[in-house]
Amino acid sequence: MEPERKEGYAADGLPENSGPKLNILWIVLDHVTFRHYKLMKGAVPVLPAYERLAREGCEFTNCHSVHPLCLPARAAMLTGVYANHHGKLDNGEYPDCGLPFYTDYLQSLGYRTAYFGKNHSGYENFREKGLEGFYPEGYGNPYHMEEYRDYLAKNGYGNPIYQQEWGMSTVFKQENGRVISEKTYENGDYDLTESDNFNMYCAGILKDTGKVHESDFITNSALDWMEDCSRSGASFAVRVDMWGPHHAYQVPWEMKDLLCAEEIQEYPTFQEPPTQKAQMVQDFWERIHDRNPLQTWEEWQPLMKRAYEHYSYIDKAVGEMLDKLEEKGMAGNTVVIYTADHGDALGSHGGLVDKAGDMMEEVMHIPLVIRWPGAPAGNVCDRLVSNLDLTPTVLEAAGLNVPDYMDGAGLSGLVHNENTGWREDFMAEHFGHFGIRAAQRTLYYKNYKYIATEKDVHEVYDLEADPFERQNLIHDAQYREVVSELRRRLLANMDRFGDNSGDVADIRERAAQG
Repeated sequence: MEPERKEGYAADGLPENSGPKLNILWIVLDHVTFRHYKLMKGAVPVLPAYERLAREGCEFTNCHSVHPLCLPARAAMLTGVYANHHGKLDNGEYPDCGLPFYTDYLQSLGYRTAYFGKNHSGYENFREKGLEGFYPEGYGNPYHMEEYRDYLAKNGYGNPIYQQEWGMSTVFKQENGRVISEKTYENGDYDLTESDNFNMYCAGILKDTGKVHESDFITNSALDWMEDCSRSGASFAVRVDMWGPHHAYQVPWEMKDLLCAEEIQEYPTFQEPPTQKAQMVQDFWERIHDRNPLQTWEEWQPLMKRAYEHYSYIDKAVGEMLDKLEEKGMAGNTVVIYTADHGDALGSHGGLVDKAGDMMEEVMHIPLVIRWPGAPAGNVCDRLVSNLDLTPTVLEAAGLNVPDYMDGAGLSGLVHNENTGWREDFMAEHFGHFGIRAAQRTLYYKNYKYIATEKDVHEVYDLEADPFERQNLIHDAQYREVVSELRRRLLANMDRFGDNSGDVADIRERAAQG
């Protein structure tokens, strides 16, 4: 599986072997309200770092997650393959498939490699893989880490005190639709180094004025490591994976007045429960709706404010990393990738919270900007791309060909605005969530989106005319040929990528009907 060397895009345009290798800074956010940022007017997340990288690099406006859940998407970003190949189908526990990480290849070229932040990839062998940094097992909690306590002490910060303003019961374990474990935290003050409400359905502010947010801790740790690499002359590749802006929406003090709640416009589908979607989505909506004390948009606005402010603060941390790269003279030889594992359905489709166990655009559409030394600035690319493509892209940045077994494709040609061939469609996978095993597949083609759910509803949307997915065209006679073409393409993708598990037999059978 050793990829061949190829001419890379070094900072001076020379082949990879003729000069210093490009450094790689790959930033992954978790659970972003990016769809809200792109489509809504009024008060939305404030993302100057994202916008800066878009001006200075290439913005991919049509990027979708390979999977709507953390663990399978993150495993794909380590291995470059679909979940049906790496075997980690949902957020549960699965055996190691034995595929190499992208870092294995980079280490063979002499790169120092590191990973700072949220792991939640299903892999617990990062240290054995030679990765520096810190990456707690599973979902993890940065505020409980020894490294975080050392960070507080080094900078003279006190423990972070979180003042919860909103909360609802959070389901932590469910089997066959039956809740068997849930937790609730009442509003009030909590020391985050002692409490375990870190990934709960809740929102509020950090009462401290110091840089005590997890994103501050992660970015400062990663910057220290990059500076050490620079001093030693070593080429580096580092993943910086924030836990935010995933809930809990814990907004630092300096950001708490960034937005005015009254200026946050009602999400177009807020009053439209997902009655036309798969049964598992309807069941999740009912469970969320019954538990959430917020019902009207006026009651929701303060929650949306905190979610948007949380996202804004994470982006601010990214901006500080970019500034430091400039200050230390590393920007000119560093590829920067800024993306997310998946989106956040907050406030959509009848007032959802979380990912909803579905492939709606609020969850699937994700940010992607890449700044590559020597590539055109201000490039905007609307090709169908995915976070599945980022592992191959990192290998290209290191001057390597993409191994044949990888399902993703390298983006270097698109970043450099080359007239290169590219896929016409893209398939994303889903195998169910919240203890419910129900396969879904999504196929993107042109402005259309086809969602096929095992033994349940199939959906077709024209995302150009209907960006909020309010009108399912699957049975519209005017779109019969479109539906047939989408189904044909889905089957072709499933064949190409060996997607033949029993979970998708029903999807295949119905798609084959044209």
